[in-house]
Amino acid sequence: MKIILTGSTGFIGNEILHQCMNRPDISSIVALSRRELPTDVTSNPKLEVIILKDFTTYSDDVLKRLAGAEACIWALGSATTNPEAGRKANFDTTLAGAKTFATSLPPQPDSQKPFRVVYVSGMLAERDQEKTLWFGQEGRRMRGQIENELVELQKQHNDSLATFVVRPWGVLSKGKTVMSAVASVTVGFSIKVDELAAAVVNIALRGDGSQIVDNGVLVRQGKQILNCNLRLSNQ
Repeated sequence: MKIILTGSTGFIGNEILHQCMNRPDISSIVALSRRELPTDVTSNPKLEVIILKDFTTYSDDVLKRLAGAEACIWALGSATTNPEAGRKANFDTTLAGAKTFATSLPPQPDSQKPFRVVYVSGMLAERDQEKTLWFGQEGRRMRGQIENELVELQKQHNDSLATFVVRPWGVLSKGKTVMSAVASVTVGFSIKVDELAAAVVNIALRGDGSQIVDNGVLVRQGKQILNCNLRLSNQ
């Protein structure tokens, strides 16, 4: 299977990229990136990197190179204090990508499922745009609006597009553990990055389950997949 990935230079996206490269059921990965990736990654024959300066516009050449993909994991995001720049870097790019994939990438003849877009959101995203928020209003509302637009986009392109939103909370590095003094507060509010990546890749591949996937489900799915992979590697 061929898959598209954004945000591969980030903390979460980089782990997703490595897990995609290690999956035998993923034959090709196209990373859309603003800058070059390290040579130890680009040497992998599965990977093709396309440098995009503007994630709201896709040329015919780029679309040709994306042809044949069956899913996209959107892990691209940018933190900024400028509301206008933040909207362009997050809202505009995400929706432009999803709309392009829905309308410009023909479905594969042997595929039984529509094109899948998996958007990495956050647990505190707020879809109710009228709700009073006491902190992080701009970012939480924007992520919630992206989620709303993706849900609506699937309704508009139901035969060709399936959208999924994952909502992790407190993403930790693989080796990090939560000490007992903090565990009572953080239990259920964190996930290790490899668990998150495993769950996200699985959603992109399978294209089923709930459209909105919260942190607890991601933790359970991620742990199950990683444990299964470990058992298979030890056989």
